[in-house]
Amino acid sequence: MPRMNLGLPYNHCSLASGCRKGFQSSNLIRCGACQVVKYCGQPHQRADRPRHKVQCVPIKEQKQKIEAEEAEIHVEPGEETGGEDPFETGVGQFWYLRSTRPYMSARFDLMSAIPNVRTGEASRQSALHLRLSNNQEAHDFIKWYTVVPDEQYEWYDASKPFLDLHDQDAFEPVFEETHYYDVTFTVALTLIKIRLLYDHLQEEAMSNILLKRPDIVAQE
Repeated sequence: MPRMNLGLPYNHCSLASGCRKGFQSSNLIRCGACQVVKYCGQPHQRADRPRHKVQCVPIKEQKQKIEAEEAEIHVEPGEETGGEDPFETGVGQFWYLRSTRPYMSARFDLMSAIPNVRTGEASRQSALHLRLSNNQEAHDFIKWYTVVPDEQYEWYDASKPFLDLHDQDAFEPVFEETHYYDVTFTVALTLIKIRLLYDHLQEEAMSNILLKRPDIVAQE
């Protein structure tokens, strides 16, 4: 989810009362326990500890649980794997193996805990692409999820094409019939269209999409 929709702190000191010194600083330090939030230094980290501890401890414990579940899988892969390490032979099929489901549940719980910290770390992938100005990659990612996998798509089959749409036409109409819908996709796609319009009106190919379309940039 884009941070601008939630008022999320991003790349600046997380002291609740505010910190001008640590805004967009390159010298921020991460919390050593959760590795999620950042501070300008130890004084502000200590001052914010009572508030942050409520969010920090669950994340730290969940990371430890993931490490324990992973270690157990390496030792006891389970009968379904034929004794082979699923981290080497079963990547992409962990939800279909009983022995790896506790590990996946632990990772899901971690994903659920991190957004509670209210930081940009909780962003969706399409939003991350947009932050990096990867407008084309964001569009391709959204289009694949909305138009490719239908009810017959076999997610557990690693041989199936996955995110294989590249350099799709971002100027095409918005997808009306979709197999998957997420409001974050709509927000991201809207932002892509706005960026394209702005770049086109400015007659500058600032977007990586327009850089690949000299036929459009050259139009008067």
